[in-house]
Amino acid sequence: MTDARVQLKNVSKSYDGTTFAVKNASVTIEPGEFFVLVGPSGCGKSTLLRMMAGLEKITAGRLEIGDELANDMPPNKRQLSMVFQNYALYPHLTVEENILFGLKVRKVSKSERNRRCLEAVEMLGMTEYLKRKPRELSGGQRQRVALARAVVSHMPICLMDEPLSNLDAKLRGQMRAEIRQLQQELGITMIYVTHDQVEAMTMGDRIMVLKEGEVQQIGRPMDIYNDPANTFVAEFIGAPPMNMAVGDLTQGGRLIVKDGFSTKVIGAKTSLLETQVRVGIRPEKLLIEVPVDDTHYISLLGKIRQVELLGNETIVTFDCGDTVWKSKVSGQWPVNKGESIRFYVHEKDIQLFHMETSKLLTVKAVNDLAVASTLYS
Repeated sequence: MTDARVQLKNVSKSYDGTTFAVKNASVTIEPGEFFVLVGPSGCGKSTLLRMMAGLEKITAGRLEIGDELANDMPPNKRQLSMVFQNYALYPHLTVEENILFGLKVRKVSKSERNRRCLEAVEMLGMTEYLKRKPRELSGGQRQRVALARAVVSHMPICLMDEPLSNLDAKLRGQMRAEIRQLQQELGITMIYVTHDQVEAMTMGDRIMVLKEGEVQQIGRPMDIYNDPANTFVAEFIGAPPMNMAVGDLTQGGRLIVKDGFSTKVIGAKTSLLETQVRVGIRPEKLLIEVPVDDTHYISLLGKIRQVELLGNETIVTFDCGDTVWKSKVSGQWPVNKGESIRFYVHEKDIQLFHMETSKLLTVKAVNDLAVASTLYS
């Protein structure tokens, strides 16, 4: 193989011939890229990773690694390493023996094995633990041993299957940064599976979002966050998730959200008028204070249901008509349950989705949201 490029071309996996764990997945993962597969449990992301590794047989489509077709290629010929969720360490071997096990199987010389081992443990801060057994290590240290084993292999591609899910929140944050830094230093292609959208957003050069075995969207983290392809992506990526409500586009080109607000939609296509749409607003776009004299902010009245003070920010849950909304505001806002206050959103921060297909209605479909707006209360 000449490079670490991985290409999936309409790759599918079915266990019974009728239902699909993965269906028609296509993407090109470039050499040196940190690529993340993200989605809820059971969406097919681990199955897709295992097909790349050669641990699951591909039902249909093509998998190419470098310049070669890899559908039936044995795992040991694919030039990749893998880090599993449960670390897969041998309990009776020391840290050093666990790290070097794969190199011994490949009959790498002793001097080269030692050189690679010392290089890897120094990089991961594990030098003083070489003679310990896995049971003597913490979860984070075991994870570093699994990473060191992948590093010493010198494979151009590294697959990771939810490697941080067994760690506590603080250690996960630390290990996210370490893995990303390690990947950049080594320049390897890393394909990373997670159900945690925070991991996906903070680590990936690009993300593939999966739902029920089907690819929903592929793109850079901020592109996916700012322009989600559909309501599933909009609600899955982001914490708290995007607020959703039902709105009406009238013949006059006005968007009306019941008990919420009304705003003018300029240049809407005729085919979209007199129809219902899904209206999406990110929680951080709902403000309690608004810049003075900015006429492009829309106001909506909310009745406070719950307040979560997090120190540097506040999550406010409120009722707006029959819809429950969330606002994420900077700083500390000790508002009281049951209190009614006004929230403000800029017209450009309102996104519309097709009611039936759930797909984002882009600017080509709705043009620019609103130049003029009025309160609807």
